[in-house]
Amino acid sequence: MLDEDEARNGGSELQQALEPVEQESILFHGETIIAVRLADGRICVVLRWVCDSMKLQAGGQVRKIERTSAIAGELVRVRVQTKGGKQTMPAITLRGFSPWMLTINPNEIKNENSGEEERIRALVVAFQEEAKDVLYEYFVNKRRPTALPPEPGEARAAVIVREATTSLEPVKPQEPEQDAKDAEQTAYYEDLALWALWKARQYAQKWRGEVETWRGTVEARLESQEAISGLLPEIIDRLGPETITPQHQRQVQAYVKRLHEASGKAYPTIYDDLRIAFEKPRYQELLESEWPQVEHWFIVQIEQARKPRR
Repeated sequence: MLDEDEARNGGSELQQALEPVEQESILFHGETIIAVRLADGRICVVLRWVCDSMKLQAGGQVRKIERTSAIAGELVRVRVQTKGGKQTMPAITLRGFSPWMLTINPNEIKNENSGEEERIRALVVAFQEEAKDVLYEYFVNKRRPTALPPEPGEARAAVIVREATTSLEPVKPQEPEQDAKDAEQTAYYEDLALWALWKARQYAQKWRGEVETWRGTVEARLESQEAISGLLPEIIDRLGPETITPQHQRQVQAYVKRLHEASGKAYPTIYDDLRIAFEKPRYQELLESEWPQVEHWFIVQIEQARKPRR
């Protein structure tokens, strides 16, 4: 059964529920992801089980997605086969999956059991970095089976567990002739998609390592980065506004010294006045966009301090 939140969020759209042409259960880091493929080819992840694995309320996440204009259109209602029969549940397309996952901060996950808390945080990061590629490869590979049929009398496995990784570089397919049959064109573009995905993952791994090194120089509060460079705008959004550059930090220190010499105020007092004026806990967290105002503030303070007292 749907929980109360899911029913409340999905009830008005039950008649618009989409009927998948395919439904799969994919094992991912010890958890099960229920995903479906729609008639138009879109792959969607059912939110309920993903949210359950992260100990989050699916209804709350549905409302968050609906409030996020960039991905609200990626939220769909699908008919999902469950033990109790088919049910209408909210799902999100692969296109919207990663941006949605980036709204979940693993550092905000809390659990009374520290071991369970660490496990869920690691799972959130895995969802952010790996799940989209794993799901895409699973459905693409599934449509191109390579296993030989079983010998007569040999039992067929009820569940096939696929390892959605590629250790060797696939061969880039050769484009067929213009008059090639649809089946040849289909096979070509499927192979091309696998090759392009492999290349993207290699560049993403290299890029991810560079970003990880860069992250070591910034505050621990910054959010984890997205796995592929195509989602760079979401990463920039999560990093928040740019703080003042090291050069401007040095200028702040120089201005503080000049104000100290002009006014006789103690250094800590000047820094306190600056933090209060711009509502920042530390001067290093002043925004780069505020630098003209910061500089103006110092100039005014220094000029007032230099005026002869009557």
